[in-house]
Amino acid sequence: MPGTFFGFNTALRGMQAQQRGIYTTSHNIANANTEGYTRQQVVLAATPAYPVPAMNRPGGQGWQIGTGVDSQETRRLRDEFLDTQIRRETGSLGQWQQIQDVLQQVEVVFNEPSDTGLSTLMSQFWAAWQELSKNAESSPVRTTVVETANALAEAFNHSYQQLTTIQEDITGENGLIALRVTDINSIAKQISDLNGQIKNIIAAGDQPNDLIDQRDLLLDRLSKIIDFQVEPNIITVNGKEVFDGQIKIKLRDANTNYLVKLDNNQSVINKIKSVDGKIYMESDINNQTEINFNSGEIKGLQDALYDVDTYLNKLNTLARGLAENINSIHKEGYNLNCEKVDNTYENFFVALTDPSNPNKNISADNITAGNIAVNPNIRNDVSQIAAAYPDPPNDTSSIAPGNGYNALRIAQLQTQLLQESDSDNDSKFDTLTSVANGNSGGVTFDDYYKNFTAKLGVDAHEATRMTTNQGVLVDQLNNRKDSISGVSLDEEMASMLQYQRAFEASARMITTLDSMLDKIINGMGVTR
Repeated sequence: MPGTFFGFNTALRGMQAQQRGIYTTSHNIANANTEGYTRQQVVLAATPAYPVPAMNRPGGQGWQIGTGVDSQETRRLRDEFLDTQIRRETGSLGQWQQIQDVLQQVEVVFNEPSDTGLSTLMSQFWAAWQELSKNAESSPVRTTVVETANALAEAFNHSYQQLTTIQEDITGENGLIALRVTDINSIAKQISDLNGQIKNIIAAGDQPNDLIDQRDLLLDRLSKIIDFQVEPNIITVNGKEVFDGQIKIKLRDANTNYLVKLDNNQSVINKIKSVDGKIYMESDINNQTEINFNSGEIKGLQDALYDVDTYLNKLNTLARGLAENINSIHKEGYNLNCEKVDNTYENFFVALTDPSNPNKNISADNITAGNIAVNPNIRNDVSQIAAAYPDPPNDTSSIAPGNGYNALRIAQLQTQLLQESDSDNDSKFDTLTSVANGNSGGVTFDDYYKNFTAKLGVDAHEATRMTTNQGVLVDQLNNRKDSISGVSLDEEMASMLQYQRAFEASARMITTLDSMLDKIINGMGVTR
């Protein structure tokens, strides 16, 4: 038979187990609003039963009596598969959010449709040439052409500057990508430090639930910036493979780059760097191997940067095509004095490479949206606008102050069908030329501009739609996660009462056993 004091141990174990449950419940309630906290639960299990020997069963085979309860561990209620889903979808959300933010900035740059956008200015520009063709001898009309053209050129310049500013904001030394890289390296350092702490605590036989929560929260934040793979560190102990608590973070690219790795079983980090918007390992001194990501904010910024480059190239192509086509006609015309324009005035648009000195470094080559300007010489003398042209072409006697045929030819460019062309054979379209006779297709200057601004609107709308949909998906996954890992105060209060009553019952059991022993010791065999 069990000893007289056998029941005290059983009741004591019960009190200790329920007390641990109370402490865990208190910890859950205290962290109900802590970001990244995972609800914890005490795992209780019956302790091994005590065999009671029987006379007719040698060797002690007989009935068994339970010895109580023990708390085996305090576990986190976490679904690792759900964590993987959330991190994957959070990366996609971060990617689309960055694309949306950048494209909305680009939309503001072009500001279409509006009364102040390039489209309106181009319409006014063509209308001014049309008016000049009818009043070629009018100095005010000539001035209107110059000032309208100057407003158009400044609009090109301003749009170019704003787009390049957006590019610099993304790829600059203190740009968005560089800031994200700094965040990544900081998070990697914190995860590496937590690896060491977690390993030491697990080696001591304890469970560092709160430190693992902190590490998981860092992984969640990292997943919004880049995509990665988490690999547990497996070691061999007494011939068995066990997880020592440390993790490795592998970047998801074609190479075997680890952001956090193990060196002699010690957690270390490999920092990354940003060079002109591209990502390399810091150890890659010559920047030979770019690291590519499939999702995350950096991927979104790189995609958005490509879009900005595309729209900037389109804007440059439009500005150069407009300038070259007008210049080719303008240089064939005659000024108000019925003289053929010379080299000083033959180009209506030029590349103004030194804005501080308009009369220096004037060239009609390599015109872009950033440097297009009205020829300063023409601005100073509007009579040099080549508005006249022989009509018919070989009849120079038709040249007179009122001749506006060349201005009409320029005005007719508004309806000229054009196509993208590569002027310097670098496999990139950089200007617009007339569609050859007999060929189909082509667009006007106005339509070319409207086409790529319309594409911008579609891209921005798509980014907004994807951001909204991805946000809903992430919210749903987080709600599922909260239903498993989140702290419910109602549930914790119920658990608290359950542990409290069980603790009281175990304490009452000790009181009962004490009363029984008192009866045996002090009450049996006593006579009056």
